[in-house]
Amino acid sequence: MTAIKGIVAILLAAAALPATAETVYKYQRPDGQVVYSDSPVEGAKLVGRFDLVPSPASAEPAPRPDATAGLVEKREAALDVADARIKAADRALAAAEERQQDAMEPLAGERRGNVGGHTRLTPEYFERQRAAAEAVDAARADLDAAYRLKNEVRE
Repeated sequence: MTAIKGIVAILLAAAALPATAETVYKYQRPDGQVVYSDSPVEGAKLVGRFDLVPSPASAEPAPRPDATAGLVEKREAALDVADARIKAADRALAAAEERQQDAMEPLAGERRGNVGGHTRLTPEYFERQRAAAEAVDAARADLDAAYRLKNEVRE
């Protein structure tokens, strides 16, 4: 049996005992099995003895439910507002990214022909690309601000 299992067994045994101080014995049977008991085990070797001491009672009075109820409700309402803001900012970011993706294809009139049969894009095309990228950046900044707000409310 590992030490962690032994500690867990002791803690479980301690939880099941009454609040008074008691002794728990650790025995090892001839087949190697470890047994925890509050009384002697016949045919087993005593490995250890633990005196269980009850934990002291808390000196702090429990908070009054009516005093904290208003705070809990306010915090939950603030978290709900923050969650709604996150969802709205996430939808706005997805829409801005979709508009940016749609803006990749040049519109009619945004290509000019050159000598030799090649084309080039007009400054209007690049302006539209810049505006779409700025919209995505702004939406991403709104989403980041919404997450910061929620984290502030959690603290």
